[in-house]
Amino acid sequence: MVELATDPVDRAEFDKWKSHVESQELYLKHYQLVCSASIVILMQLGFTFLEVGSVRVQFTKSILMKNMVDMILSALMYFVIGFGFAFGDGSASGGFIGSTNFFLISETNISDIHHSSAGWVYHWSYCATAATIVAGAIAERTQLVAYGVYSIIGATFLYPVITHWIWSETGWASVYNPNSLIAPVLDDAGGIAVHTCAGMCSLVACFFVGPRQHRLDRKGKFVKDLPKQNQSFIVFGMFVLWFSWYAFNAGPAILAAGEDEALMGNIAVYTTVCAAASGASYLFISVASRKKLPEPGDLCNGILAGLVCSTSGCSVIQPYYGIVIGSFGGPIVIIVSKLLRKFKIDDVVDAVAVHLGCGVWSALSAPFFANTVPNTNENATFKYKSCGIFTGCSEGWKYLGSNVLLTLLTMMYVTAIITPTCFLLRQCKILRIKVESERHGVDIVEFEGPAYNHDLKSRKSKLFNDTKNPSPVIGRIANGHGDGAC
Repeated sequence: MVELATDPVDRAEFDKWKSHVESQELYLKHYQLVCSASIVILMQLGFTFLEVGSVRVQFTKSILMKNMVDMILSALMYFVIGFGFAFGDGSASGGFIGSTNFFLISETNISDIHHSSAGWVYHWSYCATAATIVAGAIAERTQLVAYGVYSIIGATFLYPVITHWIWSETGWASVYNPNSLIAPVLDDAGGIAVHTCAGMCSLVACFFVGPRQHRLDRKGKFVKDLPKQNQSFIVFGMFVLWFSWYAFNAGPAILAAGEDEALMGNIAVYTTVCAAASGASYLFISVASRKKLPEPGDLCNGILAGLVCSTSGCSVIQPYYGIVIGSFGGPIVIIVSKLLRKFKIDDVVDAVAVHLGCGVWSALSAPFFANTVPNTNENATFKYKSCGIFTGCSEGWKYLGSNVLLTLLTMMYVTAIITPTCFLLRQCKILRIKVESERHGVDIVEFEGPAYNHDLKSRKSKLFNDTKNPSPVIGRIANGHGDGAC
């Protein structure tokens, strides 16, 4: 048994040592949160490769530009306004939206990680992820200006407001608010705040921008998928996303301590099992129904679906339940994707199926499978007794009701913001690209030339003026095809 120091000199040394240890512990928390944010930011690389691989070659520069613009605008707007709306004091608005900490000027207590600079970096990485998901869904036919408008709105009025409801200390449904109006929402890593939000934005945007040229036949039916540029890019992007997802889900676990030493490892295992189970179910259904293997890029969506399924309950669900929860990801993607085609919604990367479909399932599954063990550690991420319906807790129905309510409200709120935005953009004729750009490719018409130049002897003028000796690569591009060979 350790005896506390009683001598005044020894006591002073002990207090000094204790203060030093606490300071180092706080430093490590901030350091780990910044490291986690850095890994989550790598998701931008993963989404970029996935989206570039999914579009035709003549739209490569367009996708690259949109993803860079997304990072620029989301960082600026989240610093100026978004973080204040998300984690500022929302008492005056009844927990709807924050009204302090704009420009991070209200940061006074470094021990409060949520409101610290490290907290800003981490939540901005979430915000940027939510914004860039939409770029792939509306690729090949949306103007850069329109996407820039969406990035600004997403970083100010969409992600920040929804995260204030769920994660702020004054949010009306927040796990951190002891006086929340309803049972706290189970949304550990953004199944609602990130994926349902981004998936709903993608759905509304795809509806307003319409399908790509040649996507419908003369009878108005969807034709076979347009050619993808490079399956290797898609697979590489998926693996980058899978790698980054460990920080995406487990990053907030740094806020836990004491009784939660194993939490981060459990989250990582649960994330892995969900991804594997979803990929396996997608592969099994595809082979059983089509009698042949799916395309590698399609299987990537099955794996990403499982990663999305893991988000809402990642810190309160035991890893073995990941097999059950993740196995639903594959069929959800397949069913939702077919429904979108039936209603003539052209989603280039199936962002709606992966993020909206599986984001909703993630939010609904968490209250069923959450642990029954109360978390008594006052420094832990979640301070309430997280318990599920299937794990013997009668209060699980309260959490299910809260998650259903927040999921529906998120979808309604996003629709209410994005619908008039897309309508105004379309009325101002800045939503969809020009016919010429869509026919020949944005890279050809609006940039200096194709993304891959080593086989080309001329620029844009050559493309339109030289009819005697057209380049075979240009011919493929102008005809709307790209196999990534160049």
